[in-house]
Amino acid sequence: MSKGKKPVLKEKRRFSNRQLILLSIILMSAIIMAFIVSFVYLQTPNRFSLKAAIIDQIGESYPSDSEMARQFNETSTSLLENATSSVSYYKPKSVTVDFFKGLAKYDYGIIILRAHFAMRADETTVDLFTSEEYRGGVYSDVSNGSLSWEPSKFYFAVTPNFIKNLEGSFPRSIVIAMGCWSLKPNYEEMADAFIKKGATAYIGWTEEVDIGHSDNETIRLLKMLLEENRTVADAVGNVAPDRTFLLESQMGFYPQTDVVGNLKIADLIAEAKVSLSLQGAVAFLGGMPAPWVKNLILIRIEKKSRFDLSTTLSALRPLHTAGREESPP
Repeated sequence: MSKGKKPVLKEKRRFSNRQLILLSIILMSAIIMAFIVSFVYLQTPNRFSLKAAIIDQIGESYPSDSEMARQFNETSTSLLENATSSVSYYKPKSVTVDFFKGLAKYDYGIIILRAHFAMRADETTVDLFTSEEYRGGVYSDVSNGSLSWEPSKFYFAVTPNFIKNLEGSFPRSIVIAMGCWSLKPNYEEMADAFIKKGATAYIGWTEEVDIGHSDNETIRLLKMLLEENRTVADAVGNVAPDRTFLLESQMGFYPQTDVVGNLKIADLIAEAKVSLSLQGAVAFLGGMPAPWVKNLILIRIEKKSRFDLSTTLSALRPLHTAGREESPP
């Protein structure tokens, strides 16, 4: 009795060799195009940074105290850490003229200035205090001033021109100025200086403000911006005014445009995270020779197509002798 032959099952090809080669070329072109687009995107200047800074020029000194400073810094740091990649805290002794000279080089996306501001006599300018005691003839583009409770002690204060002339830029930064008159109407030179150096928004107080009120409302502001995903205009508009002094002090933002008012910091953060992901992808692909990427694609296609592509791979596999170090003859 003769045995019947078993039928030979031929695996159906999903793609011809020519189709696979064409597909690999298309995929390689897509990768190269993505690489170029990502590279151009990553080279775009003034991208928002996921780094944040708390610059505490006031610290524990009057009218603050150790408990107020601790609570503010712990709470604000926690809020910022949940939204950004890192938070730097600068104690009062660090807040010198030289520190501010380098501020635009530090690449901070969110900057909180827990610092005193002061209006110059007979001028429409507000300056930002440092913790460095004044000495004549040391720096340019700085002023000096005293605090009302320390009338005989003078400190350096940085001016709007000082900020404008800094090396570096503020990468679409959000600057929150917590001091008195930090955004007084018709005294916006300091706010404008930060904007001209690349910042997106500057937030501050219109008149004198109590440090306890400023601490509490700045925390509320950060919660609204970072946790509740509110716009700048909505969050600032919901900050409680301070009625401690003769004139009511309100929080405002600069510049007063729809673009800034409708801005959500969450959008800037999301954009920065996409940028970091692209940077990682570009770094990975950039470190791989193009022929490796091509062969990797073909191997993946072979697994999908379920038939032997050894002939195709042999035809396309490059010779890896160009980059190999040869021994001298």
